[in-house]
Amino acid sequence: MKRDKQMLFLSIPLLVVALLYLASCATPPPTQELAAADSAVADATATCEQCKQRVCGDDPTTGDYCGAPCGEAELAAANSALAKGKALAGEFCSELEARRMLIDAKAKADEAKLKCSAPPAPPPAPPIPTSDLNDIFFDFDRANIRSDAGAVLGENAEILKVDSNVTVLIEGYADIRGTPAYNLQLAQRRADATKAFLVNLGIDPSRITTASGGETTQFGAGTTEEAYQLNRRAHFIATSPTAEVGARLIFSYAK
Repeated sequence: MKRDKQMLFLSIPLLVVALLYLASCATPPPTQELAAADSAVADATATCEQCKQRVCGDDPTTGDYCGAPCGEAELAAANSALAKGKALAGEFCSELEARRMLIDAKAKADEAKLKCSAPPAPPPAPPIPTSDLNDIFFDFDRANIRSDAGAVLGENAEILKVDSNVTVLIEGYADIRGTPAYNLQLAQRRADATKAFLVNLGIDPSRITTASGGETTQFGAGTTEEAYQLNRRAHFIATSPTAEVGARLIFSYAK
């Protein structure tokens, strides 16, 4: 009898501890959180799939922004947290941790959906290759557009059509033969003829300004025929705020 009383006395603390342990785990299952997380992840998955189709088209390998705005990282984190939450919800005394994981899964899914719902950023406009706007050259005492110059102006027109915001200044120049006053007028006629040619190719005349630089030696120093030819030109300079000025080459020739 005495032994039985001792055993009963010893078992009471163990029973109390067991009851306290069970009481600490007596939290309701995270049913509501599980349903909310399941719904949020499913909704985000569908939204992000639509995002991929919108951004990438049928072929995900060809989209310029394929995957960039479609929340893959957030959706992956949501699915991971959801899976952990479901696993913990089925384990004894893990409801609190399961609830935390499921709440996190819903938050990540909502974040992914928000990211996927936003329209993708437009692609950056390619920089206008203004350094490829090439100058053209003229015959002595002439302002007509030569055939070789016409081909160059055709290429310049295509470059200008890439970005309708780009404007240009065309500076006409002459070599040093002739009077300064005559060369000033000749250079202006060359700039005006160049503009007219571009307008005929479809460039808005309001985008083109002309000016006369008169006679010059800045493109070709000396009095050789080669130097004279380099100075008889229409020179292109991009004048829009965001465009780079076209390359200006300085040549030096021995007299």
